[in-house]
Amino acid sequence: MNHIRLTEPASGLSARCALLEREAPQSCAFLQDLAARRASFEAMHAIWTGPEISVPMPSGLLPADMPQPAIPEENATSYPSAGDIVLAYLPAGSTLGLPPGAFYDIGLFYGPGGRLLMPFGWIKANVCARIVEEDLAKIQADCRTIRRNGTCQITVEPV
Repeated sequence: MNHIRLTEPASGLSARCALLEREAPQSCAFLQDLAARRASFEAMHAIWTGPEISVPMPSGLLPADMPQPAIPEENATSYPSAGDIVLAYLPAGSTLGLPPGAFYDIGLFYGPGGRLLMPFGWIKANVCARIVEEDLAKIQADCRTIRRNGTCQITVEPV
């Protein structure tokens, strides 16, 4: 099983994530591409979805030479569990209020009660990785630190 790591230096977040390649192959390939590039994005604690650190990635912020595939539903849910890493994909023009182009979002769910109800309605996202069990307790504390501190910078890295 392949892994990626999500890091954020101010909180000490360093989440090893086991990729669910059988269940969500295209989502995992997208995350592996980001990890190979050590891509970094502004992130924040979510407002609507509960215990989530959201890493929004409008297509214009992806690395310039990175493919921007349409990601189909695979292992999709509207109710992520603690430890789930989800990838949401919204095609260009599908949702009012988003930047131009396709929109991707990594959700790091660290506690129970996650739900993908947005101001524009329910969405589904692909559960494509899980935080490794031995990292989860520390990650929960780190995510609470991010919630208190506000916006942060999350990097997707290889393990």
